Amino acid sequence: MDHASSQAAPALEAAPCPACGAAPAGALQSVAVPDHEYGLAHRATYVRCSACGSEYQQPMPGPDELASFYPPNYHSMTGGGLLLRMRHDVRARRLARLLTGDGAVLDYGCGDGGFLVHAARKLPGRRWYGYEIASRPERIELAAGAVTLVRGDLDDLLAVLPECRLITMNHVIEHLPQPLATLTRLCERLLPGGVFEGQTPAAGSLEHRLFKTRWSGYHAPRHTIVFSPDGLRRLLERAGLRDVAIEGTFNPAGLALSLASVRHGDAPGVLVRQGFGWLAWLGVAAALSPIDLLSGAPAVVDFAARKPEA
Repeated sequence: MDHASSQAAPALEAAPCPACGAAPAGALQSVAVPDHEYGLAHRATYVRCSACGSEYQQPMPGPDELASFYPPNYHSMTGGGLLLRMRHDVRARRLARLLTGDGAVLDYGCGDGGFLVHAARKLPGRRWYGYEIASRPERIELAAGAVTLVRGDLDDLLAVLPECRLITMNHVIEHLPQPLATLTRLCERLLPGGVFEGQTPAAGSLEHRLFKTRWSGYHAPRHTIVFSPDGLRRLLERAGLRDVAIEGTFNPAGLALSLASVRHGDAPGVLVRQGFGWLAWLGVAAALSPIDLLSGAPAVVDFAARKPEA
């Protein structure tokens, strides 16, 4: 891997790429990445697909191990202030442009459901569903019944999920250990012409090459796969989706995390996403973000694809 640090691990025999499905061409070089956000001792080992450039953990963590990587104070499960509401507004406007016709909306990997409650107020008259993995099933009604939050496994979600006009994964697809299987089952509930959309880090980006193992896009060990734009496109098409669009987007939080992680070196560390220190990192990142967007290799991308008409 051309961006690997001095921590590059020995060559490994890897499983097929979960993004594009290509079999590895012999032994692949790997890189060990520490946890720069929550300080876990576990180092995730990633290999690079020679066919599409995506990177994925090898060995891939099982469900129980993966669940252990998320602490109780994980950022998607905690409330936020003005900055979070601003991000919710931006995301709601993006979804509004994609919502044409009847059908429910599913936010897969919805955290505490805060965005769904916000979206239900901004875009009334539609059913909103959210999903989070959990060890036991649970269903919660929010926003006076406009939002249904489902916790459990995928079967628990599909037992109550109606046909959807839109399915969204905001920084979630990179957490899935078996993305093709998950997308294929979800897209069975997508109406013809419906949209599958989201946002995710992009392997091979300028930021990735500059920060190497300190790049926030790894989010190790919680990101199981870091998709290249080519790998992401191939995955969506393998799931039966068409009209794939992938484009860079403004996301200074990712760059702020990368900048703040530099001080950790090659050791694990803890980063707090609040307070004046975090606002300072965000300010620097916002000033530098135009370079990322103009580089032709942005660190974060929006994606959208449609289910073919029947």
